Amino acid sequence: MKTKRIIAAAAALICAVGAFSCGKKKDEGSKEQEVTTAAQTEEQTTEAAEITSEQATADDNDEETDINDYISVTDVTPAMWKVTDPATGNELYMMGTVHVVTENTFPLPDYVMDVYNKCDGVAVEININSLMSDMSQLQEFYSKMVYTDGTTVKDHISEETYEKMKNFLSAKGMYNPMFETYTAGFWATQIESLSILSIGNIDENGVDSKFISMATEDGKKVVDIENIDIQASVITSISDDLSDYMITETIDKADDPTGYTKEFAELYNAWASGDIDKLDEEDDEENLPEDLEDDYADYMDVILYKRNKGMAEKAEEYLKNGDKYFFMVGSAHFAGDKGVDDILKDKGYTVERVAA
Repeated sequence: MKTKRIIAAAAALICAVGAFSCGKKKDEGSKEQEVTTAAQTEEQTTEAAEITSEQATADDNDEETDINDYISVTDVTPAMWKVTDPATGNELYMMGTVHVVTENTFPLPDYVMDVYNKCDGVAVEININSLMSDMSQLQEFYSKMVYTDGTTVKDHISEETYEKMKNFLSAKGMYNPMFETYTAGFWATQIESLSILSIGNIDENGVDSKFISMATEDGKKVVDIENIDIQASVITSISDDLSDYMITETIDKADDPTGYTKEFAELYNAWASGDIDKLDEEDDEENLPEDLEDDYADYMDVILYKRNKGMAEKAEEYLKNGDKYFFMVGSAHFAGDKGVDDILKDKGYTVERVAA
């Protein structure tokens, strides 16, 4: 079975990386300890958010890993749709985003900015900017990825994969033994995130983060399409066996910085050119072991297809209410024939691709 490369949800990509730079003491019976931990973690997480990209890039960045060497699309024209409710005439504009960009991504073209300027606010997967500055939300997010049965990640993946993972993180100065109690899926997402951020001239402040900042500065609303539980499901839905496989595969690919950078550049080029269905194509090099096919299908159902339905329901809610939000979620949620746009079309809404 061949697989698709899906860029993680916003919170999974950014928060997973930041977490490994901060410690978290555990004392379930002590409120005082909880408060102390929150204060300590807030300082550490803030620092981690600032240094993560720089540190990861510094470890692997050289001329061969500069993503600009493999970017073929310089005039960015992301895919965008206009959705109209035939019953009311209400309209909603939707755009596919990418959660990490290059230094040359902005400014976006006029057809995108014109929509933003006319809207009352932006609707994003989750307000990542607010999440990263709100310690209570961060702790809630992290708490959903901790083993509560007394086991550690060592009990859930092979010894060989554990050592490989530990060595990989240690080499980047990002290993923290206090996170041994975090799930194998969390570690798999961490490895993927660090590998992406190790690419030269990558900016983890993606399209959604950019528009959140603009909306905040302009006094526009920022509304969450999803919640922390849904975002955390991107991590918690990965089975132990699939996590083991993903960790090993990602580290092996990262050992070839040029190849890994080219692979990610292809995804970026697809987004930047508006070739959204290319993100739905199966990767010829990703041949999943047969015994993991069911695990992978379950994972895709949670990370993509179920979320697509939930996103479409939110879009429908905005349309019915006449909310003038600029609706933006990861581009993979529009790819193929099960995307958010397809679901809305099946519901009877008029969905038109906006020409660049």
